[in-house]
Amino acid sequence: MLSARYFPATGAAKAIAAQIALTDRGDALTVQIDADTPPFSIALTDLDISERFSRATRSVYLPDGSMLEVDDGLALSKLLGESVRRDSWVTRLQHSWRAVLISLVASVLLALIAYRWGLPVAADQLSQRVPATWTAALDRAVLAQFKTMGGLEASALSPTEQARLRAKFDALVESEATRASLPEASALAKPTIYFHKMGSVPNAFALPGGSIVFFDGLVSLAGDDDALLGVFAHEYGHVIHRHGLRNLLRTAVISAVAAWYFGDFTALANAAILVSQLSYSRAFETEADETALRLLRVNGIKTQPLAALFRKMRDFEKAPAATNSSDAVSDAAKTEQKRPSRFAIPEFLSTHPDIDSRIERFEREAAK
Repeated sequence: MLSARYFPATGAAKAIAAQIALTDRGDALTVQIDADTPPFSIALTDLDISERFSRATRSVYLPDGSMLEVDDGLALSKLLGESVRRDSWVTRLQHSWRAVLISLVASVLLALIAYRWGLPVAADQLSQRVPATWTAALDRAVLAQFKTMGGLEASALSPTEQARLRAKFDALVESEATRASLPEASALAKPTIYFHKMGSVPNAFALPGGSIVFFDGLVSLAGDDDALLGVFAHEYGHVIHRHGLRNLLRTAVISAVAAWYFGDFTALANAAILVSQLSYSRAFETEADETALRLLRVNGIKTQPLAALFRKMRDFEKAPAATNSSDAVSDAAKTEQKRPSRFAIPEFLSTHPDIDSRIERFEREAAK
């Protein structure tokens, strides 16, 4: 017999002590209220029994509206386990540490699989469907954020020089050799080229929406149009393959999941800023390099100037901050201009730890 409290259907607030047990056939529950009241039985199929939650009190609702409360929920489960009315398989799994552990491991594995394979595929598909007006607006917003947080200044290059370089870049994009070598480029509009200044920092990067930013420092350091065309070809590779947009979509999905799970939607609001670091994966960088090499090769542009520029940029990265600025500002200001925050402005070489092997690769191409 199992102790319980009986609440009659009359709505009496005071519980009556009762005892419950299974019938010999195991298909009904016998309820004994007191010695003066004869016991009665109810078929298990007619009972509405609350789910077991650890050792919490369980309720048994009888067909006539009366109710039984059982404090020992585990004992009730054991009692029902001897009958045709066992706990559901879901309830049994919830109270099995083995099932919980297996479920936890499976959830972690599923999340890792989704992150490793599912998320990239979904981001790739979505990136092909984002309207051009949205990506253009995104780039303007990211640039405005850079100007606020990263200290971007207006370019000191003359309008004539900017127009000349844009014409060079446009010619590379629109050449018949480029169209034939990269059919996927035909579906894209010409990237918008922005020129800006941050001290003497030599830098260039593609924005998530497909625009490309050149710093005056890079133009000055290159000293050669072919070198700048090589940098442009690399960044254009990111644009063609939508690397920035794919990174943004991946970050947005992760942020949305985190916001849903943790209830913090500030993570979703910061997604675009986080991805603006443009820390591309090694695979993305290799793909962009391969695209640049193909573009330069089919358009008859030598890669030696680009390799030489890489060497200069590598040396610039290693040099002390104060020795690389020719602006007439204080040492502190020089350092600030020379070394912008990596959060604010992505550096061209920041995702290229194997810069020496890349230089060798471009030099080998030049020797062919």
